[in-house]
Formats: sequence, structure tokens, C-alpha cells
Amino acid sequence: MTDPDDPDRIPTQAELDAEDMAAIEHRSRDRDEANLYPPRPGDPGPAPAALSLHARVAWWGSAIAGLISVVYGFLNLGMISDLLRARLLEGVVNDPRNASPEDQVDSLAGFFPPFMLATIVVFLVIEYALLVASVTHHSRNCRNFFLAAVVINLMCIPIGIDLLFDYPEVWSAMPVIAWLQFALLIVASVFTLRRNVNQWLPDSTRMRPTKMFRAR
Repeated sequence: MTDPDDPDRIPTQAELDAEDMAAIEHRSRDRDEANLYPPRPGDPGPAPAALSLHARVAWWGSAIAGLISVVYGFLNLGMISDLLRARLLEGVVNDPRNASPEDQVDSLAGFFPPFMLATIVVFLVIEYALLVASVTHHSRNCRNFFLAAVVINLMCIPIGIDLLFDYPEVWSAMPVIAWLQFALLIVASVFTLRRNVNQWLPDSTRMRPTKMFRAR
């Protein structure tokens, strides 16, 4: 450590040791910050086929099944609403304590079928955008949001089958088509979780508490 007032002064060993320790601490702090926030690779290379092709093909199969459900549902919306209304009224008679209030049956039967059919389309748009973005933007976050959207969609499909298609008057293939959508969504999700996909995607930038404490 040099003294600006006395450039010819020779620093003591303690001053040299303190300077070395400060440099080591600076390098250690830089390394810890790099570990907490790893840099994105400049050229990750082409996306694995499991993500760019196989998952997309499986998703398109599920999307076709979902669109068939939407088209059939809207073409037969009046019938489905009437069937749901009859089921709700039956619940009022057979189990009044757990059924919907009788004065709300008509509004519920008129609201839920079109709402649930429109929700199918919304899920398809969101899932496709996130699946494509995970490849084009090399984004692990987009892949994870895609998986989250799929999980919510999978939870909704059995409810939709029960309320929209589980009637003798409805075409018997509709529950099968809806369950096919369910299965293909699972297949698409599994493809996005393949090992080569996880290796291609950038490391997660989530906060790591243990490393933060060590950095302190």
C-alpha cells in the first residue's frame, strides 16, 4: 500500500497482507454473486427435439381434442345447458342441503357451459404461447409456466367432463375425446421434462438462500 505523500515509502508486511486479504474478499464476493445469478449462455444451440418437436406434436394432439370439445359444446350448448339445469334441479330435490339454491339454478346452468368451453380455448392459447416461448427465448421460466398451466388445465378437465358431457343424451365419444386431451397434455409435459431439455435450458435464476448466507 503506497502513501501518496511519500511514494518512496516501503509498505509494511501488515499493510501488504491487508491488501491481499481485500483482493481475496473482492474475488470471493464476485464469485458468490456469479453463482447466485449465473450468466445466460450466448449460443445454447438448437433446442432438443423433445422440446421443439415431440412436446409440440403431443400438445397439438391435445389441442385438436380440446377444439373438438369446444365445437361440439357450442353447437349443442342449449341441450347441455338444459341437461345441467335438470341435474341441478334434481340435486335440489334429492339433496337440498348440498345443492345450489333453486333460484340460482337457471343462472348457473346458463353461465357455466359457455364459460367452461371458452376456458378451454384460453388454456390452449396460453399453453401454446409458453411452449413456443420456451424454445424461441431459451427460457426455463416459460417452460415452468407452461407446466403450471397444464397442471391447472388437467385439474379442470375432469370437472368439465362431468358438467358438460356426462349425460346419456350427449355423444358418447365426447368423454373419450376429453380424456384423450388429458392424456396428451401429460405426454407433452413429460417431454418438456426430459433430461436433455433440462440440460439445454439455462440454469434457474431463483434465489438460493444457502448461498446468500454463505456470501454474507
